[in-house]
Amino acid sequence: MNETPTTVVSALTLSGITKTYPGVTALDAVSVDIAAGRVHAVLGENGAGKSTLVGIAAGSVVPDAGTIGLAGREFDRIRPAEARESGLAIVYQIPALAPSLSVVDAVLLLLPASKRPSRRTAAAWVTAHFERLSLKIDPHALVSSLSLREAHLVEIAAALASDPRVLVLDEPTEALGPEETAWLFAQVRGLLEKDVAIVYITHRIPEVMEIGDDLTVLRDGRVVGRGLVADFTADQVVELIVGRSLETTFPDKPAATPATATPALEVLELSGPGYDNVSFSVYPGQIIGLAGVEGNGQRRVLRGIAGGGATGGRVLVNGEKISTRSRRSASSAGVVFLPGDRIGEAMFGKMSIRENAVAGALRAAMPGGFVRRSREYELTREGVSGLAVKTPHFEVPVAALSGGNQQKVLLARGRLGDPKVLLVEDPTQGVDAGARVDIYAFLRELAASGVAVVVLSTDAVELEGLCDRVVVFSRGRVQTTLIGDEVDERAITGAAVMSHETASIEVARDPRRRSRGFLAGETQAVVLLGLAVALSVVASFASSAFLSPLSISQLLAATSVLMFVGLAQLVVVMTGGIDLSIGSVTALSSVILSFFAQQGIGYFLVGLVLALAAGAAVGWVNGLLVTRLSLPPVIATLVSSIAVLGLAQVLRPSPGGAARADVLTTLGLAIAGVPMILALAVAIAVVMWFVIQRTRGGRALRAAGSDPVKANRMGVRVPRTRLLASVTAGVLAALAGLAVYSRSGIGDANAAQALTLTSVTAVVIAGASIFGGSGSALAVAAAGLLLQTVTSALAFLSLGLSWQYWIQGAFVLFAAVVPLVMALVRRGRSPGTRAG
Repeated sequence: MNETPTTVVSALTLSGITKTYPGVTALDAVSVDIAAGRVHAVLGENGAGKSTLVGIAAGSVVPDAGTIGLAGREFDRIRPAEARESGLAIVYQIPALAPSLSVVDAVLLLLPASKRPSRRTAAAWVTAHFERLSLKIDPHALVSSLSLREAHLVEIAAALASDPRVLVLDEPTEALGPEETAWLFAQVRGLLEKDVAIVYITHRIPEVMEIGDDLTVLRDGRVVGRGLVADFTADQVVELIVGRSLETTFPDKPAATPATATPALEVLELSGPGYDNVSFSVYPGQIIGLAGVEGNGQRRVLRGIAGGGATGGRVLVNGEKISTRSRRSASSAGVVFLPGDRIGEAMFGKMSIRENAVAGALRAAMPGGFVRRSREYELTREGVSGLAVKTPHFEVPVAALSGGNQQKVLLARGRLGDPKVLLVEDPTQGVDAGARVDIYAFLRELAASGVAVVVLSTDAVELEGLCDRVVVFSRGRVQTTLIGDEVDERAITGAAVMSHETASIEVARDPRRRSRGFLAGETQAVVLLGLAVALSVVASFASSAFLSPLSISQLLAATSVLMFVGLAQLVVVMTGGIDLSIGSVTALSSVILSFFAQQGIGYFLVGLVLALAAGAAVGWVNGLLVTRLSLPPVIATLVSSIAVLGLAQVLRPSPGGAARADVLTTLGLAIAGVPMILALAVAIAVVMWFVIQRTRGGRALRAAGSDPVKANRMGVRVPRTRLLASVTAGVLAALAGLAVYSRSGIGDANAAQALTLTSVTAVVIAGASIFGGSGSALAVAAAGLLLQTVTSALAFLSLGLSWQYWIQGAFVLFAAVVPLVMALVRRGRSPGTRAG
């Protein structure tokens, strides 16, 4: 490495790339040429434009100007799927893995079509691939159950599986420990031997000096330097990045604390899931570091002090015992915890800098419980003082900031929380060299004011420069404590890796967090069917007529209506939306059919085609309103619902359009007592289940609803997916109109309005997430059967109609509460092997 090649073959060329956002020029005519078989480091401070540049290369960001040269072709813009098919793989700073997918599904979605195994063999293929890479990650685990580190490793593994010609690594080691970093570098060297081009973005200059060949430095969206890594020293690279010389990175450490001083924080024999008998102290003016090979309990200890699961031991603040039973109790005692996953756990991404900064000091910001904007601005300025947050104003959403500026806002929140103890997880993850200096000075200043500061970091150099003492963990226990001059990189790393006690980086094998088997995850459907059967038995004891052929036939025919509307709502809810037009579309469909049912079967089929087309058209309009005009789904579908209902009432001001006898006979056909319309509903539910769970389109639907930004980066065309979901919902609602008409034989514009609410009820009872990303068509079909069984049974149980709403409400409450309870149980039983 670091040698000038005799011939250079370009693998990726970015020419004149410009990208602007409101008030900000992210990139200004940037050009970069990436050579095959070399590591090209793209460097710069947070907000310099690095991630935007590689996002444009990968297709997740659309440039305003410039061209992208890849695989012998030139693009004005490129889509993520096109980039992958052209041989470019990317590992993002924040893993682009939709939370609701299994690891297998996520990997399959990330792979180009030419490299993707069949769905039948996918699990075995991913398992074998992970084994070749020595990764102990369960392919059947849900992405949402992975740690940030594990998610990074999965995305790296998927990139390696794609056999790339260009591999982009955006801050790949920020969440990795020393062992995983060494593993990654070994993979990079193997790719270089195959002439693969590596684009490497990092704030860790030693990594650039170790594996980099070429470098390009960005500052404020412009190229300010480029050349061979070998021609620069580390200090010169840092000076080029920040535009000034950094005389010192770490602030001076204080003198040794007198032995008679009272510790600001004492942790005594603390125990919990994944750690045992942990003791250490933090004296006034000190910063203590927690270290160890990732997965050895240090993260769990930090969270245990913050009120996250400690089961034994004591925590004392300034000599007084505090309660760590919950986050609230620890916080009320002055313990402030700042998680490493800034957007995922620590901050409110869509809320402003001001709102995030004062979130930990609401009493001070809102005296008397009322918002005082002037007070909030005053506190925000106080919080960010000295941190040099780069923003035009405090109303910018925090998600729009660079990683370093997000971290500074988080630290400002910690300061405003008036902490006695500050627990900071990965304080400089994804932060540039200049911002690190500000953060280190901030932490040292806070410690000097009497706050006990505990820092968890995977960077041994950072721990050496910042901390007065470092506690090294191994398998949930304190391996050693380094004090004063003992605190250096070699000693920290040596104590961590030389221990005979090591921990696995394996995902917890909780079957409720995994997806395996052909009908895995359909417990909800089985439970709902069981409840429907049990209720039928109860009703039959009250009246044997409930199980008569006529009663069952009517129940099943009515069930088909609820199945169709439930399935229509499900496909929209899975994208993260809701459709309030389903009842209106159902009514319009039945009205259209009523004009053709009087003319015989042939004309009725024409009417059915027109009804389905009308439903698709309404869905298409809904989809355009949401995807093109960015209207919230609830508003878009409310507007269309009113318009469609008005059209139906114009067509049929009063009920009419009775069907001919032959049409009614055809619609009422049954096989073995099962109405054909119900068989059609069940068949569609089964097909939808297969598509959602077992096809690429289904993975795209779940990913788009789970996290649209990550889904886009994974190659999902999110707007098109949402549009197709809306059209599908419209067609299914039109089929519900067919089911309604088959029961009544007349067209009534006002007969289906209650079905919109019923469709939402069915989806909720079926266990689908109202936030999108998950849901089962089979469970929705079972929910439709249960709801209709409740309605039909009321008359035989001599109960009033009001009971229908009470029972349905109870089911909804039960469906909402049970997942929360199960999540708490899982959290309490989670094994300690994932600690760290």
